[in-house]
Amino acid sequence: MESFLDPHPEWITIGGRDHLIYATGLVLLAAALLGWRERVRAHAGQVRTVLLVVVVLQQLTLYGFYAATGWDNAESLPLHISRVSALLSLVYLATGSRRVMDVLFSFGLWAWASFAYPQNIQPVDNILGWSFFVNHAVTLLMPAFAWITTDWRPTVSGLRRALGWFAVYVAAAVVANALTGGNYFYQREKPLLPWLDQPYYLLASVAATVLLFWLGYAVSRLVRAPDAAPEPQEEVA
Repeated sequence: MESFLDPHPEWITIGGRDHLIYATGLVLLAAALLGWRERVRAHAGQVRTVLLVVVVLQQLTLYGFYAATGWDNAESLPLHISRVSALLSLVYLATGSRRVMDVLFSFGLWAWASFAYPQNIQPVDNILGWSFFVNHAVTLLMPAFAWITTDWRPTVSGLRRALGWFAVYVAAAVVANALTGGNYFYQREKPLLPWLDQPYYLLASVAATVLLFWLGYAVSRLVRAPDAAPEPQEEVA
């Protein structure tokens, strides 16, 4: 129990036991979602409610734990892109908005990087480790859930919407970092190219993210290419 509630555990090792457990858990959840997609579609409302409760509990656990162990604006604000994605998941589950899913799909692509190259991630026997897993697993699988239950698909207009919201996010992260000394958008503790100074690291991070958004959209087009399905129409407000 002591290690489970430790606010400062040792970080997991890339390719280590904890990393493999997280990756295996994600694969199993994805297999269940796709394998039971007819049931998921038939019971979409109930599944959405269950997921909504799971995400709410994850958010309450995360921020409640921060509050109980010493709130630090430099680390605890919901301004890491994975935390923004979790909040977008919550809004999507509550509203079913396709516009929210457009943004979540693009923002959630960063979660693949967290799974492939985890930095400063807590182990599986720690409460923050479980929060990490739930956050990222839901973020990564939510677009598939939207596709299965509503036939949502990424669109160019949705990509542009995501890029606009990303610009707002970057501005908020930069301001928060300046005020708190935080590491939001990973601009202080640089996971890659640690020798690159600011503002060049920020510019490189933005350029890499824009490329990631476009690659995510391109891959989604390839996945649905065999049926030559047209892009979905814009959501009517």
